[in-house]
Amino acid sequence: MARQGWAIFGLGLLLMLFGLYGMWAGWDQILLERGWSQFIAGATAVSGGAVTMALGRVANLLGRLSAQLAEKAQEPAAAANRPAAKPVGASAREPVKTEATPSKEKSPVEVDRYTAGEAVYVMFSDGSVEVHGAGGAQRYPSLAALRAQGDMRRS
Repeated sequence: MARQGWAIFGLGLLLMLFGLYGMWAGWDQILLERGWSQFIAGATAVSGGAVTMALGRVANLLGRLSAQLAEKAQEPAAAANRPAAKPVGASAREPVKTEATPSKEKSPVEVDRYTAGEAVYVMFSDGSVEVHGAGGAQRYPSLAALRAQGDMRRS
């Protein structure tokens, strides 16, 4: 990919040089329509060459970046293929004991609040819904459970 970047950069440079020549050649005939056209075409080629050179540089940098990412992607794969190191003094028959870290249960966070009529519906991050109404608050484990409860009341 790096070679393509340099090739694009070179083509942009060539386009700029031809554009500069077109501007120089058109300057002598600028009083004629043909001279203006050649000068404007040369200026357009110069600006297009500058953009093409910038794109060549971007292609070169992206080629280097993709090569670096490919190297980093191979490192974990190589580490996964290596056998795991055994602790000193452990035999092949004894399982290695690991301590389980206790998971801290986080209280759900309020995500959204919706008012319909006299009821206030509070949505939480764990998917549960709390309904505050005239009869107090009632919590449902999910929106589907709330809908099922509503369907049972209507029937």
